[in-house]
Amino acid sequence: MATIVIAEDGDLTIEVIEWDHSIRDENNKAVVRKTQNFQVSRGTLAESSEYFTILLRTTNFKEAHKPAVKLEDDSVASMEIWFQIVHGVKVTYDVGLGEVWHLAAAGKKYRMNMTELSPWFATWYDRQDIDKWYHNALQENLLSTLPDPRLLLYPCYTFDHAKGFLRITRFCAYRDVGHIQEVRATRHYDLHLPPRVMQQLNAARGRLRTIVHRDLYVANEELLKASCKCKAETLFGYEKRLTDIEVWPIEKVFQKSSMATTIDRLAKFSYEPHSSACRDCRKDYKALVQVAREKTKRYFDGLCLDCLDASKPKTSNTDTDYWSHDDLDEDAIIYGCRVVHRQPTWYFSYMGRREPRDEFLRNRRSTRNSH
Repeated sequence: MATIVIAEDGDLTIEVIEWDHSIRDENNKAVVRKTQNFQVSRGTLAESSEYFTILLRTTNFKEAHKPAVKLEDDSVASMEIWFQIVHGVKVTYDVGLGEVWHLAAAGKKYRMNMTELSPWFATWYDRQDIDKWYHNALQENLLSTLPDPRLLLYPCYTFDHAKGFLRITRFCAYRDVGHIQEVRATRHYDLHLPPRVMQQLNAARGRLRTIVHRDLYVANEELLKASCKCKAETLFGYEKRLTDIEVWPIEKVFQKSSMATTIDRLAKFSYEPHSSACRDCRKDYKALVQVAREKTKRYFDGLCLDCLDASKPKTSNTDTDYWSHDDLDEDAIIYGCRVVHRQPTWYFSYMGRREPRDEFLRNRRSTRNSH
């Protein structure tokens, strides 16, 4: 087996052993898919990973004094990419989304400096035909050769890709039916978004239902308060037409239809009251429905990674953000953000922030469990 030279003056050989978990031997253990040796720099690895700092620069492990280290159950392709990145040599981009997930898994496993990997992901993302992925996801007969764009949720989050994360979270809010759930490309169950982020994404989806219901109900409210004799027939006709295009009652429809589908159906709405109806009842209901449609369509831009980041307050500090979250002007809302968005994105992203106390409690529980 030839060694892949990452560092010409490398002083350490890394043997990466990749397992195939879809195949089991007689002892029900995963079999080896491939093995590859890499010549790397011991110091470079130690500086780029907390795991390798401890492994290679302390006296607690025998690997600190050995010329070779064995790494098991890793992807050869993803580890090669990481070695290339940290050593500053020519990097491979011609890999599928699955390897991106394996790279994320390696980053978590070896406690890599993820900021070093983010530029690689940004370039990889730009080289993909992402629009085709999204278009395919909307077709009845999906092409199995194209990835589900929902598989971008975790990579965009963990590699800090603001543009990609905004787009995929908006897509999920408008296109998913029922509770939004993540999908994964590997067997690693520990690779997922923080629960509070998914909670806020689902809250945004629920808010879309509230917005469209509120604006469609304007006609109901006015007709219920009217005193004319034609109000009952007009109200019935309005709701009957909404029911005919399968958008009413919205609570029931929303259980089995996405908001994008509901918005598309609203474009088909057309209703004119009977010619004998009074002037108040003979209003432009189509215009009213289209206002509701456009408001809902434009309401949520997706989640913003910068607004999710508690270290980037919009005001003087995070506490002021809390009390001022509903009063910020447009400039303040996108202050420090890499993507342009409106107030709802700021609000739902802000509510998904991780608080310092949460981190403290998690570390405290982890310390207790280790004793």
